[in-house]
Amino acid sequence: MESSTKIRRILARLGVVLLQLLTTQVVTFLVSLLVPDIEGFQQDHSALFILMLGGTFTTGVFLAGWLALRRGWLKEKPRYLARLLAALLGAFVPLVVALILYHTLEAGNPFFFLSMLASVVGFYIPGWTGKE
Repeated sequence: MESSTKIRRILARLGVVLLQLLTTQVVTFLVSLLVPDIEGFQQDHSALFILMLGGTFTTGVFLAGWLALRRGWLKEKPRYLARLLAALLGAFVPLVVALILYHTLEAGNPFFFLSMLASVVGFYIPGWTGKE
């Protein structure tokens, strides 16, 4: 009985992580529809492009994680502010490193996916380090 509970928790967490990654893509797509000439924007204004991507990645990860916590899919303490700030930090650190290394960020940059993963990990860190 105990092993089936652990398997359910692992599957639930993997499902939420997948939902978070999917939500980052959806939020980024919706924001890109609002920004005219996104290709020129990413070439000419890389710093603003990083702000946009970091914001959409953080929003996607946090919204899906918030939903999972509210619906009971994750059995952890909410700590919403800490989770939001950690996801924000996780999203922006790889993007800033990418900007330093590449100067011009183009579609398909591997740091984008790394940024999404770091944001997801950042969302879970307050649950791992939080005091009861």
